[in-house]
Parts: sequence; structure tokens; C-alpha cells
Amino acid sequence: MPTDAFAQGVIGLEEAAARYGRPIERSLSFTMGQAFMEYWDLVLHDRDAEVVLAAECAGGGFLLHTKKQYPAGVYRLCTGGIQRGEHLLAAVARELKEETGLRGEILRFLGILHSRFEGDGREIRFTSYVFHLRLEDAPFQPADLAEGILSFRCVSLQELNAVADELATIRNPDPFWGDWGRYRAWAHRVVVEVLTPTYG
Repeated sequence: MPTDAFAQGVIGLEEAAARYGRPIERSLSFTMGQAFMEYWDLVLHDRDAEVVLAAECAGGGFLLHTKKQYPAGVYRLCTGGIQRGEHLLAAVARELKEETGLRGEILRFLGILHSRFEGDGREIRFTSYVFHLRLEDAPFQPADLAEGILSFRCVSLQELNAVADELATIRNPDPFWGDWGRYRAWAHRVVVEVLTPTYG
């Protein structure tokens, strides 16, 4: 497998792989418009990477959320930035708490996704660390109201493919959302790919 991420020395990466399994590592390039590139410049002010949470609901299915700023009907897996100097596993726990108000048990380290965004005459690189978790049986109650989360729903593993298709084909007057959706769809497809041998 590629060793780019492990060579970067991300805090806690080797520990996460030792405890929860060696993840697959993938790279993908996206051609993006000016609005997306400018937005991602802002993202990079306080993070170089993120965690993606494939979190199983206590009653079954994988947790999706939507936010007030998203186009109507758009749901996706929870994600959150890794703060500079933050331990990878600490970021998983913190982001889960902020977005759901819940604790979760990490089951597996699924993937490391290297994204390369090209557009506006330049290139941005960003990495996503994907984890499979099981949530405690309690109501969802976001701890960080600034996230703007409106609602949650749980879908089966195979339904994540349909979610990915919806993200990849967002139709909105603002071209930013089409770029954003194509990027966000990728992690959902990887979760389905890696977990299908386990869940069918």
C-alpha cells in the first residue's frame, strides 16, 4: 500500500493502525471551481486533514446528518477537522461529541484518502482519515451548536451508495455545491467498498 500518510508523521496514526487495523490508502484528483478553492483556503487556516465517521446507530444503519447551509435534502456522513497538533484518535472522539453529543467505540480504521484539488491555477492537497464506529444508545444532541446541524438519519451500508450518488450529482445554482458534493461522495463509496465483505 502507499506509505505517504505514514511518512508524514501524523500524530497517533501508527497507534490508530496498530489498534484498529491497517487502513487502505487511496488518492484522487478533482478539478474544482474558484469558489471551492477559495473556500478550501479557509478550511486550511486551522487544519490540514479531517476525520470521517462511519458511525453505526444503536438501532442499525450508518449515521448521516444535514446542516442548515446545505442544499435541501442533502445528507452525509459526519466529518471534522483535525486540529494542528491533535492526536488522531482524540480528534475522532471530539468530533463525534461535537456533532452528535454521543460517545462511540472505534471498530476499525478504514481508510486514508488523499485528495488533490486543482483549479483557479493552483493545487490544494487534503487528507481524510476514515473510521468505523459504533454509537452508544442515546439521543443525538449536538454539543457544538455552531455546526448548524438540523437533523440526523440512519441508512444501511448499501444505501450509502445512493447517498454518494446524490452528493455527486447535486444540482444547485451555486457551482460550489456541485464541487463539494463530488468530493464528499468519495468517502461514502470507500466506506461501502471496505465494509461490504463484513456486512454484505
